[in-house]
Amino acid sequence: RGSIKNAMAVGILLEEGIGDTIRISLTDDPMEEVKVGKLILSNLGLDAKNDTPELISCPTCSRTKIDLVELAKKVEEMIEPLSYPLRVSVMGCVVNGPGEAKESDIGIAGGKGEGVVFLKGKVVKKVKEEELFQAFREELEKLIRERFDTNFKFC
Repeated sequence: RGSIKNAMAVGILLEEGIGDTIRISLTDDPMEEVKVGKLILSNLGLDAKNDTPELISCPTCSRTKIDLVELAKKVEEMIEPLSYPLRVSVMGCVVNGPGEAKESDIGIAGGKGEGVVFLKGKVVKKVKEEELFQAFREELEKLIRERFDTNFKFC
C-alpha cells in the first residue's frame, strides 16, 4: 500500500515539474524505499542513469496454463539487481504473448506443458515447461553480453 501511495503522490508532483527531491516513506527496510523511488523515476522516464530493467507481465486469463504469478515473481527477483535498461515481459500464453510484448527486449510466455522465450516478439526457443525459466535465464545472459559488451553471467 505504501508503494502505491508514494507512487501516486510523487508521480503527480514530478509529472507537474514540482520539486526536485523525492522522499519515499515505507514501513520497511530503507533499501526498499530506495528501490521504490528508483522504480518511480524509471517508470516516469526520469531515471538519470536509465539502468533499471522494466518488468511487464500480463494478468492471468483462461488461456494461462502455467503458474504465471510464480514465474513472474522468479523473473522479477532475477532482474531486480541488474543495472541494464531492458524491457522484460512475462506472458501467460504463447498464442498472444510474444506479439503483445513485441516492444520488449526479451520475454517468456507459457503454454500447456511448454513455453517460449522471445526477443522483440520473435520466438527464439520453445522448451518444456520445466526448462522454461532456465532457457529464459540463458537467453537473458546472452542478450546482456551482446548488447552491453560485457562478460555478464548470473551467479
